[in-house]
Amino acid sequence: MRLLFPTLLFVLVFTTAHSQIDFSVFDRPFVASDAQKEALKSALGAMPKNVPLELDTLEIQEVKGGTRLLISFLAEPYDSIFNTAEDRIQAYLFIPDTKAEKLPAIVAIHQDGPNSHIGKKEAAGIAGDSTLFYGKELFDRGYVVICPDRWGHAMRRRIPNPELEQENEKQEERAYSHWLGQLIMNGRTDTGKEVYDLTRSVDVLYQYSVVDTNRIGAIGHSGGGYNLVPFVFYDERVDLAVSSCGFFETTYWFHENAAKKRSSSLALPGLLQVGIASDFVAYIAPRPLLLTRGLYEWGKSGKWGGFSKLDVDEYQHMERYVQPEYDRLGASKNFQVIYFDEEDGQHAMPPKLKNRVYDWIDAHLKK
Repeated sequence: MRLLFPTLLFVLVFTTAHSQIDFSVFDRPFVASDAQKEALKSALGAMPKNVPLELDTLEIQEVKGGTRLLISFLAEPYDSIFNTAEDRIQAYLFIPDTKAEKLPAIVAIHQDGPNSHIGKKEAAGIAGDSTLFYGKELFDRGYVVICPDRWGHAMRRRIPNPELEQENEKQEERAYSHWLGQLIMNGRTDTGKEVYDLTRSVDVLYQYSVVDTNRIGAIGHSGGGYNLVPFVFYDERVDLAVSSCGFFETTYWFHENAAKKRSSSLALPGLLQVGIASDFVAYIAPRPLLLTRGLYEWGKSGKWGGFSKLDVDEYQHMERYVQPEYDRLGASKNFQVIYFDEEDGQHAMPPKLKNRVYDWIDAHLKK
């Protein structure tokens, strides 16, 4: 179901680049099959063997409406081949005060950006952009919420003093690239690492008796919203997902007429031999999925207005590609896309839009 928020007439802006992208990868209809689903999982790369969580509580803080824990848990053990230390994830875990025996839960995935030292603190409402405090805000609405550090962020930056602001961008890029190289040597990918780490956060939620494991959702903005889609595709324990200005058809990320030249880190080897990135979206059906996209994420005029139009065109193609699968499974209303121009339709989570998103989450997870 496609929603336009608020209702408006979107003036089309065409550019030379626009006229040279035909979105032909969407020409074939999506047809689900077990074989393709497994092939898409393989495209994410090898996944490590699960190990015990070794869950540890580092801090307990009483907050209005409940308790905020700072926890640590094991993602991956020491690697003797590369002599890498064990990879532990720190996360904030919010638990509401309640008499209810079971509560719905949310995995709140933080964005990328230049402030890589912030990580989990932004979704947890402690630091960063206050419009992206969605983890804390969903806790305020009665959810158990986990806000983990993604790899390469905050306490998982493989640099001295990872909790401090970025001082040497090249040093951090080299540390990330070096870690990625280790993953690639083991047949893994950047996206696959993100997916695996997020499954560990779901593993953590399963450890708390207050969590209703039949009502687990996930939300992420920007880079967090991108990785959310393959994560929810892969981990069927997640019952609902919201990607804010996040997911895109990776084919066009690397198109010659894309807005920018991109890092190869998000490339999935062999993906186009088994499908397209939007197949990850379609396989989430019939679980509820909400996507948002600003109408003017690159800008309103000139070539940037054209690139904004391309983003919207891509999403409209993705809608038409995915919606029939939701229809086929009798879950037409579970797939929604919101295009917005609030606050100039930028790459953001404007307050009115965010409240609408929260109401949508409530409608599905608080039944």
